[in-house]
Amino acid sequence: MQAGIGPTGRPYQILIAENSKFQSKQLQQILESEGFKIIGIAETGKELLKMYKENRQQIDLVTIEIFLPEVDGYAAFWDMKEMGVLPRVLFISEENTPSVIKALLENGAMDYIVKPIKREKILEKIKETLIKIPKV
Repeated sequence: MQAGIGPTGRPYQILIAENSKFQSKQLQQILESEGFKIIGIAETGKELLKMYKENRQQIDLVTIEIFLPEVDGYAAFWDMKEMGVLPRVLFISEENTPSVIKALLENGAMDYIVKPIKREKILEKIKETLIKIPKV
């Protein structure tokens, strides 16, 4: 059984917010190889918010980089939170300031990975995140 397939047999659907084309491609390849479905890749915080609004009913997980142009990932997270029920959010970022990480985790982010990313670590954290119950 692939990690990306849910108990219903439907692939988990993920929205990626990443400003580096290399990093987003790498993440997409890792996830698709495990059966996850990538709903979209946002390169800016504005794109993330637009894609989230359009697809929020089917999104199982959102991965967010803090350093997004236009609207950063931190601000986009708060905007998503204001829209109602927050989806499962996993930050994958170069930002490693403990107070920033703590604030996000205390306010609804499910987990936080500091780059560089490794396949095993990403898959482990995503599996853990998908079984957690989101905070309301």
